[in-house]
Amino acid sequence: MRTLHFHLSQHKLLALALLTGSLLILFFLLGNRVVSAQGLSFHPVFRLLDEDGNNVLDSGQAVSTIQTCGACHDTEFIQEHSFHSDVGLSEVFTPGSQTSQNKWDTSPGLFGKWDPIKYRYLSPEGDERIDLALAEWIMVYGPRHVGGGPAYFDQDGKPLNQLPDQEQEWENQYFDSASNNVISWNWQNSGAVEMNCFLCHLSGPNNEARVEALRDGDFRGASTATLLGSGLVDKEDERWVWNVSAFDEDGNIKIDALTVHDPTNENCGQCHGLVHVEPETPLSLDECTAEQWSTITTGQVVSGQRIADSGLNIADKESLSRSWDIHAERVVNCTDCHYSLNNPVYYQESDETQPEHLTFDPRRIDLGEYLYRPLHQFAKGESSQGNLAEGFDNSIRGCESCHSLEDTHQWLPYKERHTTALSCESCHIPEMYAPAREYVDWTVLQSDSKPVTGCRGVSGEGETFDSVLLTGFAPVLLPHTDDDGSTTLAPHNLVSSWYWVYGDPERPVPLRDLEAVWFEGDEYAEEILLAFDSDSDDSLDESELVIDSDSKEKLIVSRLEALGLNNPRIVAQVQPYSIHHNVTHDDWAVKDCQSCHSEESRINAGISLSNRIPGDVLPTFVQNSSAVSAGEIQKLVDGTLYYQPTSEETGLYILGHDGVSLVDKLGSLLFLGTLLGVVTHGGLRIYAAKRHIHINSEKQEVYMYGAYERLWHWVQTVVILILIFTGLIIHKPDIFGFLSFNYVVQVHNIMAALLVANAALAIFYNLASGEIRQYLPHPQGFFNQAIQQGTYYLRGIFRREEHPFEKTPQRRLNPLQQVTYLAILNILLPLQIITGGLIWGAQRWPEIAAQFGGLPLLGPFHTMISWLFASFIVMHVYLTTTGSKPLTNIRSMIVGWDEIDTRHSQA
Repeated sequence: MRTLHFHLSQHKLLALALLTGSLLILFFLLGNRVVSAQGLSFHPVFRLLDEDGNNVLDSGQAVSTIQTCGACHDTEFIQEHSFHSDVGLSEVFTPGSQTSQNKWDTSPGLFGKWDPIKYRYLSPEGDERIDLALAEWIMVYGPRHVGGGPAYFDQDGKPLNQLPDQEQEWENQYFDSASNNVISWNWQNSGAVEMNCFLCHLSGPNNEARVEALRDGDFRGASTATLLGSGLVDKEDERWVWNVSAFDEDGNIKIDALTVHDPTNENCGQCHGLVHVEPETPLSLDECTAEQWSTITTGQVVSGQRIADSGLNIADKESLSRSWDIHAERVVNCTDCHYSLNNPVYYQESDETQPEHLTFDPRRIDLGEYLYRPLHQFAKGESSQGNLAEGFDNSIRGCESCHSLEDTHQWLPYKERHTTALSCESCHIPEMYAPAREYVDWTVLQSDSKPVTGCRGVSGEGETFDSVLLTGFAPVLLPHTDDDGSTTLAPHNLVSSWYWVYGDPERPVPLRDLEAVWFEGDEYAEEILLAFDSDSDDSLDESELVIDSDSKEKLIVSRLEALGLNNPRIVAQVQPYSIHHNVTHDDWAVKDCQSCHSEESRINAGISLSNRIPGDVLPTFVQNSSAVSAGEIQKLVDGTLYYQPTSEETGLYILGHDGVSLVDKLGSLLFLGTLLGVVTHGGLRIYAAKRHIHINSEKQEVYMYGAYERLWHWVQTVVILILIFTGLIIHKPDIFGFLSFNYVVQVHNIMAALLVANAALAIFYNLASGEIRQYLPHPQGFFNQAIQQGTYYLRGIFRREEHPFEKTPQRRLNPLQQVTYLAILNILLPLQIITGGLIWGAQRWPEIAAQFGGLPLLGPFHTMISWLFASFIVMHVYLTTTGSKPLTNIRSMIVGWDEIDTRHSQA
């Protein structure tokens, strides 16, 4: 018993140890999300080291994150494996050698890729005129860069602070605005910008102080500036003063002095856009500025707060009970989707690397190895505005990674078809309520050297958003090319830009040259005021700052040429920006079928581009975007620009919206012509009947139609009428807006299935009973008989002549009826069933439907046959009135008995 008790105790201790270890690992991997809110941290204590590896308490120098964090982590590996740090350094190319809208781009990332919103660009090596050299690039773009990469290494991989002071070297050049000359930058004095671990892994890092240090050229001190306000360090007379009381006797930071954790949404928001995490504090936004990048370019806001509770002046805000972003509301963090690619918690074996004989690969990176070398290549999607680190595109957890399509969207017919054509965001991001940039005009400068800009989703004028009304905007749906080559419609914002370029190869006019053109000192040049100041108040407002005449354009051109810029000219572009956040739940998502399947389909909803067209230059879409332009840029009568997408260019055929106008015109003409012919013919019959004496003839009742034939006929009649009516609703739902599009589609499909079943049974019956002979005209004398029957309808019927052919149970159809039914039952009906089946099966067998031209061909063809059927029904119903009495033939198809004129009559 003692031995058994001992073994049981061992098992309990082992289980307890495993449980404790698992909890510790869980807490660590959760990044202290729970405990850090209480000011606690599971991160071990550590020392702050300078770039020489000495404790900053001893040296009094700036902290080095590479040395400090490198005591436990492989910081060299981390710096070399992070596209956030690299930002294009490893993908540098010669200007003009890559497919790019901008011939002066030198990389696909922030380092070398020009963006007209920020405007400044990294001048390629060897350019005669410099806009930004490396040091000034750090000052301008460093606020959106975590450090490391091109801010720490040159293109040969050598640290910048070890470069010799040689002015002719490209990395050492710096344009000094005071002397208006290129001088040498001293990297030993400024230091390089290390990858700033504090920026992402501390609670409340001082990003403002970091940005100020970068703009002042204090690159070495940027990481230390991030700690200002934490109680660890202060700055006095350009010296760092470390607070000894925040460290223990061993020189380590006290455990409660600094909280280290996984990156939070707030950390990511410092570079990426507006993040709001305080539910009790109303969200605010001062103005549409470039500092909040994803917000200004797309209108995206990451917040779980209800829009109605925000502090923004939004139209109908009290009705907006949804949150800004459902994922933020449900406490999903950025790193839950954009995780480290070697994090064992999120690791997923790809189909390309997983062995075929394994259903599950148990091999995972060891937790200790992950902590030593956490890969800072984060899972990412594929955006329309950038192609940095394309090798990691679509490594992110997509919607389908967490959400099951099969178990949801039960209301949605053709689920697979919809998700093949539409991204989830197309319906779950129907509206953006924060403003986003609409256009930027760099052909003119405001008094603060900024361009004239416009934000969409804003009504009214004002310096800040406190004095304007935010109306929101609907994103435009553009085809987005996925990694497998397929395209899906996804929401985008479009930003138009106009700017001056010069020379060959062309380059944007540097900002300092634009300022020299527009200003003399701090005031507008006299020549500029004379040309642009329309109200003569010695100042220029936004309405005056526009190049809307040849004289204004020629003035700026002449002043640019006077600076030595040859061939200055205005160019323009439209940049699509992908929208993936601000997702809403199903109550606010688009669920009304007619929002897409109607004349005013949101698929084809356009978006404004600008209320101005500087120099009358129309912009073009950027060429290196994964978003495809599927429409045209239109200049409206009022002088504004508008982008109008068309579903035809996307390869989509949207039922209820698309249609070939020629088919509808021909079909409607055929139907109306048939209707007019019937009315005319019937009117003449009535007129003729009044002129001729009615001759009573003896009638004989004959059993003409069996029970099955009558049942088949009326089932076919009802089904076809319902199919035509529901098909009309599907084709033109705007006319029948009170009916449910989804319900009508289902009814149409059910009726189609009944039609096929009824037709199959009819074929079996007619073949088995021999009734198929009723529909087969006799070749001998057929044409003469057809002419006889036609002559009767055109002339004899008005003279009350006898039918040329006797109607009997063995031969109920005249020659014209036989050839008509033969064409309908053997050509039109099979074609309608086949095309309808292919349209219905487009999501199940898309390859088969594609072989027949897909919906763009099948849809119009199916519609044309429907017009033929509708015209036939009009003619058929009318001809039933040509019996001995107008309703005789209809009565016979109901009861089976037909009245036959003993004089020899034929219906």
